[in-house]
Amino acid sequence: MTATAAPEARSVPAPRHRRSWPLLALRGIGWTLTIAGAVILLYVVYALWFTGLETDRAQTDLLEQWEAGVGALDPEGSSGTGDSGGDDATTDGDSAEEAGDRDPPTVAEAGGEVEAPDVAGGASAVAVIAFERPGSDEPPVLDEPVAVLGDVTVADLRNGPGHYPSTADPGDDSNFAVAGHRVTYSAPFRRLDELREGDRIHVWDLDGERHEYEFSESRIVLPTETWVLDDDPVGLGAGTITLTTCHPVYSDRERLVTFGELVP
Repeated sequence: MTATAAPEARSVPAPRHRRSWPLLALRGIGWTLTIAGAVILLYVVYALWFTGLETDRAQTDLLEQWEAGVGALDPEGSSGTGDSGGDDATTDGDSAEEAGDRDPPTVAEAGGEVEAPDVAGGASAVAVIAFERPGSDEPPVLDEPVAVLGDVTVADLRNGPGHYPSTADPGDDSNFAVAGHRVTYSAPFRRLDELREGDRIHVWDLDGERHEYEFSESRIVLPTETWVLDDDPVGLGAGTITLTTCHPVYSDRERLVTFGELVP
């Protein structure tokens, strides 16, 4: 009997799966959202932490230059209402020894006004603010003094709080108003809502004169309510300090505004 040859085995090609375009589209959307989320997360990390490093460096420079040009901050010195004279401030005839061995202010040749200490980029300080809670070793708002920039532009507020240039100088019988970030750029006014009755706000001007304000009240207002910058916004009938920041935290929907009255 003759053996029959077995038929040759044929390789059967694997079935080809057709690409599902909806599935590919979903994958693409997923990758896009993942990348976008990572970018947003990195930006948040940068905004919350790394911008603070920039501000801290600027503040260090501003305070060092303030001390060199205007003088060291004297927390025990007498406060004033804008009149600098006698033994409390350096006049044209005073010597460095008579002013407590501090360097006299740098005076501009034109106009005879004290020059604002500045840092790289042209940022300049026009005042220094510190907070105090009498009877407590822990001050509200900020643990250390902070230099106040001369304007409230985006660039200025990156270096610290800024003075509304349309408002009065510190110690005047009017409204000295300052804005500051509540989040990012070291968030100088993040804890502004901590102020309460009896708290003090100390402000040094370019003459080295210290002015003391006592906390009066806080209000929540809309960004369009510019009356807070008026000469006497809450009817204190005295020199006023106004501090503004965003509210609530992580939102600019409203403004937290704090007022203080100049102590005679």
